[in-house]
Amino acid sequence: MSDTIQYDPLKDSQRSEAHLDTNSIPHQWEPPSSPFLCLIFRTMCFCLTFHSDLEFMWETFREPNGWENFHVRYLTQLNQLSTVQGLVLTTVAIFISTRPPLDQINYVADGPYTLLSESLVFSLFGLLLQLFTSVVGQTYQKQKTFKAMKRSRWILLCHIIVLSIPVYLFGISLLTLIFAISVTGFLSTSTLAQIFTGATFTLLFACLFVSILPSPFFSRLHRMVLGRIDDDYDDKGRSEEKAENYA
Repeated sequence: MSDTIQYDPLKDSQRSEAHLDTNSIPHQWEPPSSPFLCLIFRTMCFCLTFHSDLEFMWETFREPNGWENFHVRYLTQLNQLSTVQGLVLTTVAIFISTRPPLDQINYVADGPYTLLSESLVFSLFGLLLQLFTSVVGQTYQKQKTFKAMKRSRWILLCHIIVLSIPVYLFGISLLTLIFAISVTGFLSTSTLAQIFTGATFTLLFACLFVSILPSPFFSRLHRMVLGRIDDDYDDKGRSEEKAENYA
């Protein structure tokens, strides 16, 4: 007598729902229903991740060891950033502690010196936070931390803010240093120094603008400004359609 396998549609439906639950973004990470809170949520997402929602974060975290691998990569890049931050701090400290070799290029004037001082402060705090994050970063990789983040979209955003602060402090310290150098050149009594400063920064900003044009950041910003549908929504719609076909 041969064995017969009975098909249970209830169990199959439960397996399908379980598959969808593990692959779909948690409800707590979706945008709030309130228009005002939704605007705040999407603004924070774009400022922190250059995306309008947390869908792409979930796509990364739901992979095997996705949460751990994400923080391993982050800590590796943070260590590299600390090296560059130390170079910025050293450069600013040299500018502040030395006199200009030429009277025509006076970087200890009120404007440049104030910018250099701000760059020094942001460099110090940035380096301290980078070291602190590197020390406590091991606790971020644990699964119990990920489970706590899944409880609320705002908890996850606060976690991303903590991870982003060292990067933003580095950016501010570098920008203030660049502005200090540019102000020094433009306020110089030497016409040649003013011309070279203007030409140099014009070329740098042109290269920066050209490099941003093909980047995903510019395309997402363009869609958000024009009120178009983001690619993330299209991907989400296609994934939901596939899930329905699977069910």
